[in-house]
Amino acid sequence: MIKKDNPRVYSQYEISVITFLVSMIFFLPIVLVFTYLFEIDNILNINTFMLWVLIANVIILVIGSVYLAFNRDRLRRKVKATYRGEYFYILFICAFSLLGFIVIYDYMGGNRAYIANIIVVVFFVMVYLLIYLGRRFFKIDFIRKN
Repeated sequence: MIKKDNPRVYSQYEISVITFLVSMIFFLPIVLVFTYLFEIDNILNINTFMLWVLIANVIILVIGSVYLAFNRDRLRRKVKATYRGEYFYILFICAFSLLGFIVIYDYMGGNRAYIANIIVVVFFVMVYLLIYLGRRFFKIDFIRKN
């Protein structure tokens, strides 16, 4: 069996798709962090607001997917050695969405005594996801100095 020594180089298109999908998955929790911060839940019905945010999320997802599909050829020609900026953007999104998952849990009437347990579980899932994405797609090595 022949082992590949050369790691695959990903184009700007693949990285843009990953970044866009992560942004859309974590869109609702990030918006809910701001609603919790500014106490919009006292003004609006939060379930209706979450429904409208999900509808907006789907619309943005469709528009962004069409945009990426139209620019696929141009973005596939762009290649960088590492994608540090994009990786740090995903790190930032995941940090805010961690707070957002706790806000969702609180809005749905969960017991506040279990918030620390949920933070730990979601944090470990996100760290695993970030390490996997960083090594595989963004060429971020966490052990070596670059």
